[in-house]
Amino acid sequence: MKYGIILLLVISSTNLFAQSATYKLVNKSNGSYSNISVRQTSNHLDVNVLANWNSKLGTYGEYNGSGTLMANRCTLNSDSTSCRVTLEFSNDSLLQVGFTDCEEHMIPEDFSGTYTKIADNVPGEYVAVADISYFYSKPDDKSRKKGFFNKSQVMNIEEMFAGDWGFATLMTNGKHSFGYVKLSDLKLKRTYLYDN
Repeated sequence: MKYGIILLLVISSTNLFAQSATYKLVNKSNGSYSNISVRQTSNHLDVNVLANWNSKLGTYGEYNGSGTLMANRCTLNSDSTSCRVTLEFSNDSLLQVGFTDCEEHMIPEDFSGTYTKIADNVPGEYVAVADISYFYSKPDDKSRKKGFFNKSQVMNIEEMFAGDWGFATLMTNGKHSFGYVKLSDLKLKRTYLYDN
């Protein structure tokens, strides 16, 4: 009985640090950044990497993959590329992320490093739970726009930002609205990034 409890604690601790969340790395030298969104189901991880070169051309790279979490480490596999991504979790960060054999135009090596958790959410489809919520031109309370959305409206959150913010798009009556929104006003409906 004693050894059974110890074994159970060891098995459950292997998944302790990974969780459904979004992590970010910023390269201070050139302003490029990368977000990694992780959805965890038991010890299975589905991951989306979105890298932004911070260039005038608006260059982005993207990677989607999945893998099995063991001892807070995971190597991802993808059906669409030979790129190999390794993740090592620790507390509220991805302690080490490495990209191997990735095409330069997709995810270059300079997006390797330590990522910090910025949100307990992942991109996807969200439904409004607040009676009235507003769009913002920046992820801060001072930049509220005139545009708003009502309770039960569904929108796409494309990117997460620190401090309870996401970038949203909403189509209503043929009109396209977009901007930053408060994630506390929303509830996750589904994570479309990982649908097969």
